[in-house]
Amino acid sequence: MFEKGKRARRQNEEDKVFNRMLLWLAAAVVLELLLFLLQKAYVDLAFAPIIAKGLLEFFKIFTIAGLVIAAGCAVWAVLFARGGKPILLPAAIAAASAALWVVSVVCRFAYPDGVRILMMFPAGGAVLIIIFFLYQRPFFYNAALTCGGLLALWLHRQYYMNHPRLITACIVGGVVVLALAAALAFQLRKTDGKLGSLRVLPPESNYFMTWLTCAVTAAVMVLALVLGISASQYLLYVLAGWLFAQAVYFTVKMM
Repeated sequence: MFEKGKRARRQNEEDKVFNRMLLWLAAAVVLELLLFLLQKAYVDLAFAPIIAKGLLEFFKIFTIAGLVIAAGCAVWAVLFARGGKPILLPAAIAAASAALWVVSVVCRFAYPDGVRILMMFPAGGAVLIIIFFLYQRPFFYNAALTCGGLLALWLHRQYYMNHPRLITACIVGGVVVLALAAALAFQLRKTDGKLGSLRVLPPESNYFMTWLTCAVTAAVMVLALVLGISASQYLLYVLAGWLFAQAVYFTVKMM
């Protein structure tokens, strides 16, 4: 009887996790549809031209206003956290403002390719959602870093000739993020996977794989800038192979 109740509770937990995964995947699909409508209205001019003009004006304003709102909400969240108050509202507004700021910058300065670039994010996010719910958390973080590198290489190969400064800035920014991720891994190793009271990684996680992921991804991105567009195709295969190797490694660990 006890074993039967235990199996029922486990099945119930698995159903909850699966339902959460489906909700996140549905959100990714909705976001992809919204970006598709943006492509039609802003680039293809499938609707009234005044809509495209209004969107352009909004992007110009939010390129500055988005940073101000996101920074203000971040300070708001910090003050709430220090006072022991829930930070969900300011954190959500800050995240939404930051995301909309990215959309505004890309759509304004990478026209007409900006929306096509943005449409890659929901597809990549859907893959990461599945990894988050099905695999260990260390693999999710490593996969997120690797997918960021794959996206940077794809952008370099597709759009460097049209937007060299923007793509170079993306790759340089990606290398900085990888360096910060490696430094964070060192800190988490000292605190057994915690940042303060927040549990980020399970105890005794394998941080070597994270450091190796940061090093491999950064090296491949820098090589793409040095060797040029023709090398990006082959470097994409290298990084995809590294992601597959990690999937095999973490799958074996789950057995």
